[in-house]
Amino acid sequence: MSAVALAPQLPHQLRSAVEDRLSEILARTSAPADRAKPLPLSLRTALDVAAEGAAAEGVATEGLHASTIDELLPDGGLPRGAVIELASPRVLGRSTSVALAACAAAQAEARLRSGDPQTVGAWCAFVDPWSTLHAPTVKRSGVDPMRLLVVRPPLDALARVVVRIAQSRAFSMIVVDLAGVPGAEIAMEGASSSVRLDRWVNIVRRIALALEKTDSSVLLLTDALAPRPLPLPVAMRLELDRNAHDRWSLRIAKERHGRVGPAMAMTAGAAR
Repeated sequence: MSAVALAPQLPHQLRSAVEDRLSEILARTSAPADRAKPLPLSLRTALDVAAEGAAAEGVATEGLHASTIDELLPDGGLPRGAVIELASPRVLGRSTSVALAACAAAQAEARLRSGDPQTVGAWCAFVDPWSTLHAPTVKRSGVDPMRLLVVRPPLDALARVVVRIAQSRAFSMIVVDLAGVPGAEIAMEGASSSVRLDRWVNIVRRIALALEKTDSSVLLLTDALAPRPLPLPVAMRLELDRNAHDRWSLRIAKERHGRVGPAMAMTAGAAR
């Protein structure tokens, strides 16, 4: 079995499509270099660069005051080589904006590291079983869609697909939508519109093992109101909520070194 081969239990068509795409990506890029302690992913600087590039092309990007997010996080950015949970009430849907901001930051950081503005950004993946991610939203967020792998597996194959993508080590940021958004029931044609988080405890542990000593991160988007007998064994849990029409709060509810804190307000606006 190749390094990117998917479990044989997956539907043949889906397995072949994802394997072909992963093989193509791995042929173009090397796996992130192992580090004893990977540096955090700072959203502020990288997103500023992404916004400047988008402005030069005449594209408006959505902003979430990344400086506030970085200031809230203990190390000034999202942890690397780890699984992060971003929980919010499903009806808000704002977590997708934060996830795409993280992808844009990862791509822009690759260009910053190279010192050459013509360098293509890092590869990111968005696992979207609900088929609710749309190209205009991706573009407005400053993400390069040509470096974003979107995978839409059936729910019964979701866990296996995510683990295999993490094991490939080809992606700087992997977003997994476990919450869905309003309307997901229609998109799934009557199928279950949620993921049972109690079944993801061991899956998260497998993903975390695959990410050890890499620069890759997995961001799980979950429904804060979903029942869960046990918390997911993530390195960090962020909780996003809305205080007013254009005011949002972000709180660190869990962090592997115990650095938690109260909710901090931030404004959602348009970056120019």
